[in-house]
Amino acid sequence: MITGGPGGFGPAAVEGVRAVPGTEVSATSATELHVLEEGVALIRSEARAADPRALARTADLPLVAGRVANLDDGSVIVTEEWERHTVGSTVDVRLGDGTPRTLRIAAVMSIGTGNNGAYVTPANAPGAPVDRIDVRLAPGADTATAATGLADAARQAGGTLLTKQQWVADSSPRTKRTTRTGFLLVLGIALLYTGIALANTLVTATSDRARELALLRLAGATRGQVLRLVAGESLTVVLVGAATGTLVAALNLAGIQGALRLLDAGGAIVVPWAALGATTASCAAVALVSAVVPAALGLRRRAVDPAGLRD
Repeated sequence: MITGGPGGFGPAAVEGVRAVPGTEVSATSATELHVLEEGVALIRSEARAADPRALARTADLPLVAGRVANLDDGSVIVTEEWERHTVGSTVDVRLGDGTPRTLRIAAVMSIGTGNNGAYVTPANAPGAPVDRIDVRLAPGADTATAATGLADAARQAGGTLLTKQQWVADSSPRTKRTTRTGFLLVLGIALLYTGIALANTLVTATSDRARELALLRLAGATRGQVLRLVAGESLTVVLVGAATGTLVAALNLAGIQGALRLLDAGGAIVVPWAALGATTASCAAVALVSAVVPAALGLRRRAVDPAGLRD
């Protein structure tokens, strides 16, 4: 496909792409529809305006009912997410310019495609410029010749030629940089306070165990053995906490994934192993220092002195 800038493509540019031999072309425009659902919520849906015959030749829409060829100036193709999504029924909408229309549902998609959730004809998208040209090779067409011709046509039209995979990657939703920075800032503050709480808890707990550690020395344990015991206990606490937190997060994500699948928008759960490992390692380092250092300082005293203390 060929994508353009905000100004879109003029008729000459579209005809230049159509002139490339061995190709079938569908010029589409970005628009939007507004529909009142449940009598209170005005829902905005991004849409594309396209010629039905050209759209049927170039796109394989995920239809669950109806046919693309049934689309005309008095109808619309919607997704199952719309309140009304029965083929043949009508829906009251407002076009991109605010014009009220009653459109018949010509077909229903299971999900939207790219960044749109509906299709209309150009007559229902007044003033919307062509900003994307979908291209499919005709049967028996030479791929190399068509690719060269499309590249030349795209360059002359001021557009960008993309393969299907490139367009999918380019149009996939991404987290904005400012949003990601905000998340990282909040996460950083949370981790900082978690580290402070962890260190404070272990320092206090280890200091309160001075008599217990002294008794271990009197029972025959060496200083190194006692320190290794303290280190092992602190690491066990961290590992149990990390495993419990991971399990809780997994259950929450599984619930969210199930809810999204009910909306036909399911996605895979991606585990950030590197970030998870780095966080666990950081907590382990804080725990080791916070537990071993107080224990080592306490063991510098004679074992009989703290052993004689009463709780």
